[in-house]
Amino acid sequence: MILVTIAKQGIREVWSHKFRSFLSMIGIILGVASLVAMIGVVQGMIRNFTVFFEETGGIEKVTITSKEPPESQSHIAFLSPGLSLSDVEAIQASVPLAEYVTPQVEFGWTRIVRGSRRMGNRVQGVTSDIQLIENYPIARGRFVGDLDNLHARPVAVIGAEVVRRLYEPDEDPLGSQIRIKNQPFTVIGILEDFEFDQNGRNALRWKNWRVFIPSRTAAQRFRGDETVSEILLKVSRYEDLRDLIPQVENVLLQRHNGIEDFEIQTREEQLAEFEKLENSFTYSLGGVAGISLLVGGIGIMNVMLAVVSERIREIGVRKAVGARASDIFFQFLVESTVISVIGGIFGIVLSVGFLQLLSAFIPGGANINLFPGNAMIFGFAFSAAVGVFSGLYPALKAARLDPIEALRYE
Repeated sequence: MILVTIAKQGIREVWSHKFRSFLSMIGIILGVASLVAMIGVVQGMIRNFTVFFEETGGIEKVTITSKEPPESQSHIAFLSPGLSLSDVEAIQASVPLAEYVTPQVEFGWTRIVRGSRRMGNRVQGVTSDIQLIENYPIARGRFVGDLDNLHARPVAVIGAEVVRRLYEPDEDPLGSQIRIKNQPFTVIGILEDFEFDQNGRNALRWKNWRVFIPSRTAAQRFRGDETVSEILLKVSRYEDLRDLIPQVENVLLQRHNGIEDFEIQTREEQLAEFEKLENSFTYSLGGVAGISLLVGGIGIMNVMLAVVSERIREIGVRKAVGARASDIFFQFLVESTVISVIGGIFGIVLSVGFLQLLSAFIPGGANINLFPGNAMIFGFAFSAAVGVFSGLYPALKAARLDPIEALRYE
């Protein structure tokens, strides 16, 4: 009961000097707001990367690209046919660990026309395995199939944004024709509309611009040969990557007459680089927030020391009528803690507004975590701890005052 009475008295003292208390809170408010907002932004960055990483194949994906052969092989580089559709078939036949395999045949930015409507877009020649490597579910119709590739059929699968650009809202794209590089293609499928409804923004909108045609159609009609831009693989388990890489390398070296004009890339390095970036952001921004809280704590200590100086005579009177040193100590400690805790609450409210503002105006803001619960709890606990530590010295100073000297103080 005594502690409750002391706490109430401390809260009354804070409330009776509202403006002074608010000024002492400012450092804590800004420190907590910056800490919570920083964590919300970093979590949003992590979420953006995680969504992109998983939606483009995850850690199990492997990419094979062309490269210049080493200098020792430059004089015989012409012996290699380069990456081709035949390489894809060889990998499918000889590397069982490669669960999904697709070539990607690209031919630059391409004009796509339907009637009077037109747009510039990227067109990719692929096989059906791209669906399972990079997650392209079909909303209506079907995807490019094996027979489409075998017979090099002029068919296309288009994304939701392409539909919006080339068709009226009441038109059915299935079965209609579009022209790619002035060649007619029949639309056989429409990709799912990729929408992550976070603040009205779409974190995967780039997938809605996709246009896929059979890889063999792309190679024959637009490239004029069987070369491919890159080959994508995906294993069922991350643990299989260690065995997959040398198997793929052996197959390609045999197909390329021993010429090392290809590069096999995993995503481990990309993931590691992101984790380093994440840690650097967390430590640097966390350090800034921590310094802000420290400055806020120093501000509270200064205010509390001034309060002790103002109330020396009051402390002397209280001790003279029987108040113990511990009572005085806890009263001043409660005052500093209350100031810090209220500042922490205001800081959390401010951080939510700040995160809302960032999500509305910065690119990629849709994935910012607007209510980082763990960060809010941590920020509140940290502000309370700062209040306790900031109030310790002023409270000790007040508790140790000699009542006779305090009563003589003018």
